[in-house]
Amino acid sequence: MKTYLRVLEAVESSGVKAWLVGASARDVVMDIQPTTLTIAVENCDLEALRASIGDGVILGVLPFHILHATILGTKVEISCIQGDTIEDDLARRDFTVNAIAIRSNDNCVDPYGGRHDIRNKLIRLTGDDENLIKDDPIRVIRLIRFSSELDMRIFWKSEADARIFTAKYEEEVRKMPPERWGREILHGMIRHPYNFISICNHYNLLPFFLDDLEQLKKINIKEGGTLFGHTLDTLSIVQNFLNGRKRRDNDIIFSLAALFHHVGSVVNEPTDTGKMVAIAERYLTAWNLPSETVTMVCAIIKHYRLPYNLSTEESLAKSVVNHGAETVEAIVDFAICNSQADNMKNIEAVAANKWMLGEVLRRFEEAKRRTDGNIRYLSGDEIMNILSIRPSKVVGDILGELDIAVGVGKVSNKKEAADWVVKRGAGVA
Repeated sequence: MKTYLRVLEAVESSGVKAWLVGASARDVVMDIQPTTLTIAVENCDLEALRASIGDGVILGVLPFHILHATILGTKVEISCIQGDTIEDDLARRDFTVNAIAIRSNDNCVDPYGGRHDIRNKLIRLTGDDENLIKDDPIRVIRLIRFSSELDMRIFWKSEADARIFTAKYEEEVRKMPPERWGREILHGMIRHPYNFISICNHYNLLPFFLDDLEQLKKINIKEGGTLFGHTLDTLSIVQNFLNGRKRRDNDIIFSLAALFHHVGSVVNEPTDTGKMVAIAERYLTAWNLPSETVTMVCAIIKHYRLPYNLSTEESLAKSVVNHGAETVEAIVDFAICNSQADNMKNIEAVAANKWMLGEVLRRFEEAKRRTDGNIRYLSGDEIMNILSIRPSKVVGDILGELDIAVGVGKVSNKKEAADWVVKRGAGVA
């Protein structure tokens, strides 16, 4: 029996009816294995259900409490249906492909033809398009997000009504809180940034939530075209890059770097990236991104042109120490994508920097493996004991220099690290 059916059976063994719903049901119909199962149960006491399952925690605010648990090794999110019946619950869903419910006997409740639309690769609203969008204008961007994310066409009537709405109710669309825009934009761009922004542009939505990108259509570049066109080219290359490798948690930073790397520019090769960084930071903060993600995106925008010139292992090691391995690797990878979009001749220098960075990171990883996570082989206390010195700025300086020595291959084990410290620390007491 399929895992999701066994999980539903386990929930129903507590005495309540349960359905797989939302993205989980859609993924099952699309033959995709959901990582987390979203389950709706008939109205019941979630605390009693949690006790019956013997696992989990209930989060949220009434009436949207959600029981987070693990059943048969699978993460689940369980909530009570909204309304009296499962059909009432599905009627609240935006799109037909998400308005599907599956019982433990594999029977499917599909009042809006979601399975038919999945087979035909269509995104369609579940009711009167204009009224649904008027009730919540964010559904315009959700249409595009799902079209991009699922590689589906938007149903012709939904498309026509969305266009009519954005023209007729421009004021309502502009009043949408930026964090709601941001949530949908991030979902749409995480793996398919080119598809998402292209469709948004097709619907003339960019002026509503990203007018600084829209302004790039006015900036001509010497290669022909505009900076907006160049941004689309970069987004396309980034999309191919992301889809050509295994999914990672930091995928979104590449898409966002490509999106913002020219906003505020007046030429294709800006010498001061401060303006782009400030604009990106303003949008990403308003979209409620985690601060560490904002920092990484801004670091890429600020530094992605540095790898265009051949670097040294020492310089790359310093960058890793200062900014972190993940950020520096992302900067170099983005430089490769952007240089391809620009048809730049210095792609060989960027590729060489990528290879050298790989060697630096390999040495740091080897040090971590041998020392349970210490990239320099020695701790500050060990350095103080070796040199017979007390805590001071000198110790921090030595640690930083030892990091670089490991990164460039001058130190490859604890003994070499100790010898290096003795030599470096002579006369420093």
